[in-house]
Amino acid sequence: MDVLKSKFNAVRAIVSPLSAFFIGTGLTCCAYALMTSVSSLRLEAMGVPTSKAGLVLSLYYLGYVLASLKAYRIINKVGHIRAFTAYVSIFSALSILHFFNSSIFFWGVMRLAEGYCIGAATLCLESWLNTRANNRNRGVVMSLYMVTTYLGSSLAQVMLNIPDKGEVTFYIIISVLFSIALVPISLTALPTPEISVHESMPLSKLYKKTPVGVVACFVSGFLVGSFYVLGTIFCKKMGLSMAETSMFMFFGVLGGMVAQIPVGRISDKMDRRYVILASSIVLCVLSPIIYFVITKGGWYLGASAFILGASLFVIYPVCVSHINDLVEDKERVQASGRLILLQGSGLIAGPVVVSFFMEHIGNVSFCISLSAITLALIIFIKKHMKIKPDIGYVQVTPTTPIPVSTSAIFEELATDDTAADRVKKVLAKKNKDI
Repeated sequence: MDVLKSKFNAVRAIVSPLSAFFIGTGLTCCAYALMTSVSSLRLEAMGVPTSKAGLVLSLYYLGYVLASLKAYRIINKVGHIRAFTAYVSIFSALSILHFFNSSIFFWGVMRLAEGYCIGAATLCLESWLNTRANNRNRGVVMSLYMVTTYLGSSLAQVMLNIPDKGEVTFYIIISVLFSIALVPISLTALPTPEISVHESMPLSKLYKKTPVGVVACFVSGFLVGSFYVLGTIFCKKMGLSMAETSMFMFFGVLGGMVAQIPVGRISDKMDRRYVILASSIVLCVLSPIIYFVITKGGWYLGASAFILGASLFVIYPVCVSHINDLVEDKERVQASGRLILLQGSGLIAGPVVVSFFMEHIGNVSFCISLSAITLALIIFIKKHMKIKPDIGYVQVTPTTPIPVSTSAIFEELATDDTAADRVKKVLAKKNKDI
């Protein structure tokens, strides 16, 4: 009992100073996840061909990738709080503009801009969070952050059940959520970090170190992008009600949230390629089955979506930990920049490719595509595990749930002390000298 109490107190000591941060993060994730689902449903209701809808929606991820390459300049210039406030405010306005124009070209421009805004906002949040963590508690901090993001995304899927007779209610809700998210972040007293930006290492060098990690990173983006962008369209075309569609998306995200820490701990005890392989096998076998059981509803729907999310969302964090185990400390930041581009490329490619097959072959293409891409990954992993059965980790690092973002491009990840801790040391030294 005393052990549990001490662990609880330790976690509370970490969470308390960051409570405002996590509240703002959760509201932000809820808002943009709801925006993605609503956009998918609106395009489907407008009669836009699935392939075109997938292309329009995937522009969001292109904007996200662009933000990872460019947005740091604004953050360095004006600071984290001001930059976060600016980007989230712009997204809040863009969400309302969708109501006034139904042109898919206009929507494509909006999605590109929204992806850039949320990518820049994520840069602010995660680089800021990492200055509050050190090597002794970063796993707990990042786990809590990931749970917060998934919780916000899950709640967004439940909100799809809100009546929307005038077709503007959701856009108002999204704008309100973004506005409220600004309050705790803007009023927090946490110090903001100093950022040092590094250039990425060549992709060929990273692939030479870990071909499985590079390919799995791209595949994970392909899977996540397809699920988020096309999951609601797939459910609607299968004849599911709005309540059942939101249930499918909710349990999918919930499964990913619940599986993060257990799977991460398992991967810390073995060659992480086996964990990626196992998750891929589950996903490869389950995806075709979903096509036949999803229309039964009830626990069939919830259980299949839960397992789908649990196997789908764990590939990326295990993949990132696998890569970081194989690079030296001086290479870690540069390698992470390439991981963001790989993940972002997959996020863009997934919706475009899968939506094309859904339009020309049918709804079954959604499930078959997920199964086919993971089957290709399974074959690739098996091939390279035969070539190199002993991975030869440089430095095994604990697996922590790592979100789809650009947090690792900041040098603060490599420091033991937080920014606040360093300030305290300087002040203590001055007082001592006095």
